Amino acid sequence: MKFTAGFAINSLFCFCVGRLSGARLGTTVLGLCVAFAYAETDVRIENVISSPRGTFRIEQEGKRDNKGNWATTFWINPGTDPNQRVRLDETFNEPDDWHFFISPDEQWICTTVHEHSQLQSLRLYQRKTGLQFDRVATMDEEEEGDRWHFDKDDRFAPEGRGQEAYETGRVYNHFVAWSSDSARLLVERRSQLEAKKDGKNLWRRHYFYFNLRRGKLEHTQYLSTLNRAFRHYDSEQKKDVAVPSSFAEPLDALPPEKELRDRYDAAERRLKKVYPAYLTQADDEIQNPNEKRDRLRDQQLWLKARESGAESFAAMGSKAERPRRKLLYLADTTDNLARELEEYLAERARYDEENKKAGGESQ
Repeated sequence: MKFTAGFAINSLFCFCVGRLSGARLGTTVLGLCVAFAYAETDVRIENVISSPRGTFRIEQEGKRDNKGNWATTFWINPGTDPNQRVRLDETFNEPDDWHFFISPDEQWICTTVHEHSQLQSLRLYQRKTGLQFDRVATMDEEEEGDRWHFDKDDRFAPEGRGQEAYETGRVYNHFVAWSSDSARLLVERRSQLEAKKDGKNLWRRHYFYFNLRRGKLEHTQYLSTLNRAFRHYDSEQKKDVAVPSSFAEPLDALPPEKELRDRYDAAERRLKKVYPAYLTQADDEIQNPNEKRDRLRDQQLWLKARESGAESFAAMGSKAERPRRKLLYLADTTDNLARELEEYLAERARYDEENKKAGGESQ
């Protein structure tokens, strides 16, 4: 029996550059998955994640053939009637290498897939009719497929196609955030560069959007600033660098200031409610006695990153709209973190319950 916290909570507070070792780099911002122990059967069904509005959930169903090999199919299940479930995708790889992120409007599913030690790809699915989701895009350095492209007029786009100069071929595509209007998906591409003279690795970080309404990759002034600041970093550097937390710019017009203030206040209350439970849960992590201390430290880093990110994003707007831009950033990042922690604790509670049942049945 095992509990797998697919996303690293540390990275949700902030991307702490100094703490990203080569071993952790491929699993920094991932989905949430819990695996339970089962009796020896040829079929295993596990819940992966529920949609933001509770309309459906994603399940994985593993089947074993007569040779003992497992294949996993992912399903969209409405919950009210399991017979109405719709297939999403299938894998013969480890299902724990797949992590899912559902947009706020429940019209999109982003999946990161750890293909192998050198590559993490990203897949995007769009809702069509009912619960049918079709794959519409792939970010995979080894597959052309239906990959999206930057506009030709995007002056911040990388030149050429494929591997960039000085890259070693080790590339990880990460989900970062949905915009609150579900119009943009923020992605981070991390690529390893040739080693320095001292043998230590450098990594290139590149942030870009999927504009879901236009079906194009794009950059904005905010992202170009982010890319300039963190284009290269040393994976072994000792100093923590707090990259602004998970935030994607919406395409819709800014809401009124009161609405944004109310959203931010609600998100703060939500976070203050869930965070103590998250710290309490850390007391039970006997594998790492310093877990609670680390979580408190990461919270402080996240708060600093959130404030600096909000100030930077606000400064890029007109004087009249700066207060609303700051509130938008604060509301979205705070709400995103609260939701992630709620999902983590809910899955942890399910795991504990299943563990308790399994222990009782074995006696």
